[in-house]
Amino acid sequence: MKLLIVTQRIDRDDANLGFFIRWVEAFAEQCAEVVVIANEVKGVTWSHLNISLRSLGKEKGASRFRRLLQYRRILKEELPLSDGVFFHMCPEYAIAAGRLPHKFRKKSILWYVHKEVSTRLRAATFLVSAIFTASRESCRLNSHKIHIVGHGIDTTLPFSVRGAGESKHFVTVGRISPVKDLFTILRGFERIQTALPDSDLSVIGEPITSVDCAYRAEMLKQVTSPRIHWKSLPFGEAYNQSGYTAFVHASRTGSMDKAVLEALAAGLPVFTSSEAFSNEIPGVTKFAEGNPADLAEKIAKAFEKGEIGYNEAGREWVKKYHNLDALVKKIVDFYRTGSR
Repeated sequence: MKLLIVTQRIDRDDANLGFFIRWVEAFAEQCAEVVVIANEVKGVTWSHLNISLRSLGKEKGASRFRRLLQYRRILKEELPLSDGVFFHMCPEYAIAAGRLPHKFRKKSILWYVHKEVSTRLRAATFLVSAIFTASRESCRLNSHKIHIVGHGIDTTLPFSVRGAGESKHFVTVGRISPVKDLFTILRGFERIQTALPDSDLSVIGEPITSVDCAYRAEMLKQVTSPRIHWKSLPFGEAYNQSGYTAFVHASRTGSMDKAVLEALAAGLPVFTSSEAFSNEIPGVTKFAEGNPADLAEKIAKAFEKGEIGYNEAGREWVKKYHNLDALVKKIVDFYRTGSR
């Protein structure tokens, strides 16, 4: 089977998209050949001989119009020789491909994990064979084309976790953006320090847009605790720099954030206000959205009750329901057996 994959960026060190390198490799392990079309490519080579990489040239300064022409040209070359096309996250790629997959009678999947039901998502729905998503909250479009298949978490990544008896080091990972509501986490940490004065917080991530940068600058101005550590790390190094005690999450995207699943896969207990996660997940404790006092109270109580420790049950839950290899198999099986 030959699969065509379309994605934003191929960059092993990218804090937000570096994880997709492992996705491509997982596809290559289940397909005879994989061709990746990326808007931008930075310094990636593969030992997998069955992976081909085609860049649209953003890293060389190619204009949007030139990238669109190149994209259509590559699709016309590769689609006739492929069994299907997988659009990663961006409905725009499916829209720009238009009716080409249909013309060459190829199945197409859009992977989408976000609560926003945009005009672009609605338009893409008419063009693709199916939309695959991690959970019901992760794609809120009402369509028979939606398949809820779990997330794809690489549980083989190296992680470093501290036990409850060691110093208290909390961590949050992800893009620095208003929708992630980091202010709630920072304010909650200030309150936590009253009960746990020896605690630390690492904020791992980067801003992307100008709005994100302004948001980060405002947080640095308003919250000045020396025990808050701002870090920018390549994907894969977020958890193995030093041991952490618990993961804190306040994102309002509404989708099943993979950063939370990665934390659970690391064996970390998780404190989250996201509607996509429930207390029924092993090691997950919910706090009220936008409420730093409730966050601090839930963490303090968990320490008092001795509930903070290595979360083996949470790790096993991720391996069972959100394993990368299992997700890739579901996608590949759709191309082999699903209807167009």
